[in-house]
Amino acid sequence: YIFVSIDFVSISKKIYFLILFVDLRGMSVLENNTDFECENNPKIYRGKAPIASIEVMDDLDLLSNSSTHLSRIKSEMNNKNIHEIKYRHLGKSGLKVPNIGLGSIKVFNQDNLDNIEELVTNAFNIGINLFDISDPHIADRTEYELGRIIKKKGWHRKQFTICAKIFWHKSHDKALSRKEIIESTKQTLANLQLSYVDLMIVHKSDSNCPIDEIIRAFAYLINDGKIMYWGTARWSPVEIFETYSQCRHLGLIPPICELGEYHWFHREKVELYMAELYNKIGIGLMTWSPISFGLCLGKNDDPLDLLPKLFMKSQKYNKNMEILNNDSHSKLLQLRNYADKLGCTLSQLQVAWSVRNQTCQCVIISASDSNELDELIGSLKIISKLSPQSMEEIDKILCNKPIRPAMISTLQQRWATSGGLPPG
Repeated sequence: YIFVSIDFVSISKKIYFLILFVDLRGMSVLENNTDFECENNPKIYRGKAPIASIEVMDDLDLLSNSSTHLSRIKSEMNNKNIHEIKYRHLGKSGLKVPNIGLGSIKVFNQDNLDNIEELVTNAFNIGINLFDISDPHIADRTEYELGRIIKKKGWHRKQFTICAKIFWHKSHDKALSRKEIIESTKQTLANLQLSYVDLMIVHKSDSNCPIDEIIRAFAYLINDGKIMYWGTARWSPVEIFETYSQCRHLGLIPPICELGEYHWFHREKVELYMAELYNKIGIGLMTWSPISFGLCLGKNDDPLDLLPKLFMKSQKYNKNMEILNNDSHSKLLQLRNYADKLGCTLSQLQVAWSVRNQTCQCVIISASDSNELDELIGSLKIISKLSPQSMEEIDKILCNKPIRPAMISTLQQRWATSGGLPPG
């Protein structure tokens, strides 16, 4: 709109005609009530947002060769200590989770309640809004304290995600059943003082419990609004696929994720089978490791201290102590030297290596104080340094990249057994 003043000069007087509301686009004022709002509120602009994104405005700034401060603002934002918390869909579900979640194993395993509250609050403030109840021995206490902190802070329920677990092997009956699933969920909700849990995980499978009973129990809880999703932990790929197939057969909701161990010396399940399950059935993946749980911090990254911690919870290596040999110690020394080259600690390199794997949507970390938490979160800055060439160098050091075994022809087996030869 423009203000036009037309001056008609006559013999004795001047006549002013004020022509208002001239729409340069040929549109009448009365055609859209937004124009009236524009007259009374100049901050409202029709047809475009009042503030463009910094990226777009910066491009316009460069094109116009102007000396505005937008470029400076953008550079300051990039130089700030802003952690690159990114959010990913958990599997092919609609639930979005941060690439790093906070586990309870070290956070709540202490008596200093103020320190616990500080850790949870700091994690939430930087974007870590997934809280995983990891330790079965202090699960009740963790749930109670976490619920108390959430209530005290007044966080909106949409702002965070709770991942709880059913530790049936720690229960009185030591058996998984419909009763155990439902009662454990009710107890968790009471401890947390929440109306629902976002993700309920079955920790370990129970061969004595029919899979149909597990599926129907979770279907009941979902329909009743007590949980939103359910998943598994430490289940084999075969068990996960069978559960998914049975859910489809029954027309019920399948699990959306598996929670598994993943680090430099425990790779096969995640890199081979979970990646395939994601492509076939859309199952998501959250991972943990003794390093990400903070069990190896405070040791100055000494491989002699790191090795026992790294494998103490790995069933694959508990049966065979060959992993604690000079070869593994040598590999960790080389990895520490490579971490020094990247300007990070060995623990940060391992966590960044895990987060970089797109098969894993969320890596669970834990810490007992703010310094440990900052160290683990600092691993996100290392991800950009892990180029494909860097990953190849790490694989050359480890020499354990999983390779799918070749397909075996049963016909060739019969020929080899019978001594016959294939037809020419």
